[in-house]
Amino acid sequence: MIGIVVKKELKEIFRTSRIAWLFAGLLVLIALSVYNGYTYYTSHSSLLKESQEVTYKQFISQGNKNPHLGAHFGFYAYKPTADLAMIDNGIEDYTGSSFYLEPHKRGIIKFREVTDATSLKSFGFLNIGYLIQFIFPLFIFLICHNIFSKEWENGTIKLLLGSKVGRRDIYMGKLLACLCVVSMLIGIILFLSSTVLIATSANLEKVMGSYLIYLSGLCLFSVILTSIAVSVSLLTRSSTLSLVILAGFWLMGVFLLPRLAGEISKHVYPAITSVKFDHVTFNEMQYGVGDEGTKDYRREKLLERTLAEYHVDSIQQLPVYFIPITIEFFEESDGKVMDRAYSAVDQNQARQNGLVRSVAMLSPFLAFRDFSMHVTATDMETHNDFSEKAEQHRRKIGVIVDEYYQKHVEATNEFWKTVPQFQYEPPGLTHRLVAAGPAMLIMLGWTLAAIALMIFSYRKMTV
Repeated sequence: MIGIVVKKELKEIFRTSRIAWLFAGLLVLIALSVYNGYTYYTSHSSLLKESQEVTYKQFISQGNKNPHLGAHFGFYAYKPTADLAMIDNGIEDYTGSSFYLEPHKRGIIKFREVTDATSLKSFGFLNIGYLIQFIFPLFIFLICHNIFSKEWENGTIKLLLGSKVGRRDIYMGKLLACLCVVSMLIGIILFLSSTVLIATSANLEKVMGSYLIYLSGLCLFSVILTSIAVSVSLLTRSSTLSLVILAGFWLMGVFLLPRLAGEISKHVYPAITSVKFDHVTFNEMQYGVGDEGTKDYRREKLLERTLAEYHVDSIQQLPVYFIPITIEFFEESDGKVMDRAYSAVDQNQARQNGLVRSVAMLSPFLAFRDFSMHVTATDMETHNDFSEKAEQHRRKIGVIVDEYYQKHVEATNEFWKTVPQFQYEPPGLTHRLVAAGPAMLIMLGWTLAAIALMIFSYRKMTV
């Protein structure tokens, strides 16, 4: 009996020209989003790889220079484009991708694409992730909003409930018919995106696990929205009212709640201003923390320890140059100051994100977006991990250069070639899934809520 209901509903869904045009329009958007994701990944990945190679080659071929001055020549560390950025590029356009490796200065990640973009960028970048998070839910609601309410409006509900088909078969048949339509679109997305992924990814085996988990989350997300839409259609018994409720739910979850949560988080956990940040770090570097003393005082104590270490009485008698020892000492000392400052910024940012994430309990759209960014490695945690590893590499270069500088006043290209190139690997899938744990729990909660709503609406299916 359920099969008969499914066939009947599918015929009715595709019989109307409105649905046919809607379906055709969505297919065009899917094709366009896959193409945009492909061009984004290929152009960005090739540009970043080329840029990193060019800046590094310039660094190792700079010629004979004082080691410290040559280190200031520097080169860029670039965050490679995530393999699944073609699916969802997350916050990549807003966080930047380059980190300048230079002594004494902790790099600030630059070259945010949104900075040079037109005002159209404020509407978002159309890829699979954007389509699924913003447009796909609305399509589901348009398909399902009248799946039950039309029976009351057409006066066929008495005939339907009075037939030999049981209430459970009617409910499940209509729900499965809607899921079949949604599954068709997911299948098209799966086919096109996997084809592009196979054609472009050099690490397909490593990426496939993340991709399959993303698809699993997409399927669960789609089932949640379809179940809610079908239940609302049954409870309201009015197509217009059902569509208004579902559209309002979409508008609140996709646009209003995220903006509201963002504004609240900025007021509850205000971020430190750049002026105050620079003032605090400058004072700590110059005057020390606690009883460390001023920079001049610490330099004198370092000289005393160095003279004692080499058993000499004056700086002229040292078998090594004292300047690079001083540079390395304050590089490490100042690094601790910056570590504390950036750690405080990251902790405050984590509190803001936690508050925004808590709002996802009111919006499955927010929960899926958070899940999507973590799985595709385009989230804030991955960005911070890149920044931290680039900073570690910058300090590693400083140690190499300063150790060489202690005994040499000039460095050649042979030495510059010993400075390692920066290579970045994002956190593994297990680590990212742990980070996505709160979002997955919220999606599970929405699954239970959708089931409860289905049971409640089913009991209301009477004339």
